[in-house]
Amino acid sequence: MPSHEVIWMENRKTILLLLALVNFTNIMDVMIMMPLSDLFIEKFLITPGEFSLLLSSYGMAAFFSSLCGVFLLDKFDRRKALIFIYSGFVVGTFLCGLAPNYMSLLVIRFTTGLFGGINGALALSIISDVYKFKERGQAIGALMAAFSAAAAIGVPAGFYLATEFGWRVPFFIIAGIGVFCLLYTS
Repeated sequence: MPSHEVIWMENRKTILLLLALVNFTNIMDVMIMMPLSDLFIEKFLITPGEFSLLLSSYGMAAFFSSLCGVFLLDKFDRRKALIFIYSGFVVGTFLCGLAPNYMSLLVIRFTTGLFGGINGALALSIISDVYKFKERGQAIGALMAAFSAAAAIGVPAGFYLATEFGWRVPFFIIAGIGVFCLLYTS
């Protein structure tokens, strides 16, 4: 009987869909912040500069974690690394929705970025492991389509959800999709 790891690797289309969802949620998490500037400035009584720091904290953390991840990721099983890193991202996104004030949201966004920054590189690594060289371009194209879809959908969806249901809801929805991905991966 094949191991769970072998079964997971055999269903390549499912893996690609799962990685596309991981990439989609990761980019959505970044994109939903931009249209919420007025809501955050009003809610937390912050300046546009403080909002810029809130927005860029994720990217700064993603940069640092990616720099470290380059040297560490190959030492771990890809599936286990994905589960660990994506779990940190999902928990961080959920906690963003619970943040009571600006400073806690800033810290949580930075922490979420530490996990989110490695997701994309890990997804590309898994695609390189699962797909043969001739098939890899198409698989990477599908993964990048999820990136593009999240970038196109993120701003209007984030704005709509936040104005209709409150600024916390977009974070909870992304975390919910993330939980689905984690349950399917485990």
